[in-house]
Amino acid sequence: MVAKPPQTKVDARKKVQTYAKANLVAKSSPKYQQVRQSSLRKQSSSSRKPAQVVRNRSIRSPRATLAQARASHAAKQLAAEKNRYHQEFEAKRRWYQENWEREQRLTQQQQEQQRRLQLAEAQQRRRQQVQAQNQQRQQWQQQKQRQQRQLAANRVRRLNPNYSVQLASYLSNAALERTRHRVRYDGRYIPIAYPNGDVPASIGVCTDTVIRSYRRLGVDLQRLVHEDMSMAFYAYPNLPKWGLQGPDPNIDHRRVHNLKVFFTRNGQRLPVSRHAAAYQPGDMVTWSLGGDQEHIGIVVNQRSPADPNRFMIVHNVGEGEKMEDVLFKWPITGHFRYYPFYQQPYTQLASARY
Repeated sequence: MVAKPPQTKVDARKKVQTYAKANLVAKSSPKYQQVRQSSLRKQSSSSRKPAQVVRNRSIRSPRATLAQARASHAAKQLAAEKNRYHQEFEAKRRWYQENWEREQRLTQQQQEQQRRLQLAEAQQRRRQQVQAQNQQRQQWQQQKQRQQRQLAANRVRRLNPNYSVQLASYLSNAALERTRHRVRYDGRYIPIAYPNGDVPASIGVCTDTVIRSYRRLGVDLQRLVHEDMSMAFYAYPNLPKWGLQGPDPNIDHRRVHNLKVFFTRNGQRLPVSRHAAAYQPGDMVTWSLGGDQEHIGIVVNQRSPADPNRFMIVHNVGEGEKMEDVLFKWPITGHFRYYPFYQQPYTQLASARY
């Protein structure tokens, strides 16, 4: 291989001059001028719209765009996966929370129901104990009262063997004395005093005739009926039209149904008979007037003009207190005899309250 001779300064200068002449010739050609003018126009347009140039320069290659799209899709998938995971977790958490709350409510309801049952059982046991104690107390009081009445009656009989006969005679005379009073039939509810209370003397019903007759002997049926009814309230009838919640000393002794129970519990209930000789002076007789309406009267020692073996009746059936021959006029529902021991005869009646 032949080596090139070294280049001198003169040769280099000639070469530069040759290149300059060629460049000048090229610039003077028409084609060069067209290219030059086109380049100037582009430069002028790029100076007016720099943002478009920047945008054009920011355009990436198709490979970079695809990579970015894949990254964006992967990010979206990851976010969707996380969102689904959180939703499932929240749904499970709510399900466990609801189940726990439901179990807590059921447990509380069972505990409350058990507590109520225990409380009801305790109240029932307490109620039964109180009821048993009340029954024992009532039985003891009734037994004590019977013993006291029996002792008092025995003492009176020892002192006066004719006590029952005399008391029957006194009661018959007291009933006859009631026929001298003018009484208007009025059975409305009136608050009265207690004890020895009475409605105004100008009004009354059939039971008031019995009550006032016994008052002449010092026997206060208002107090006796109220005390006996307080000890054994459910032994006495309670008609739906009365609506009683407990004893009422204003009206209890003025009802025939209550007097029948009182005479049965504290006196003698005699057989109902169609023989007039079975009904003696001083006896009480009750009749049925239809439905739940009953009537009461006192047998007195006055014989009937129609039958000498039959005694007359003092009663008030709506026309005032009269003595009439009505023993078998209505169906008889009760025959009673009550001769209590008394200590305060002719007790003055208490006035009514308004």
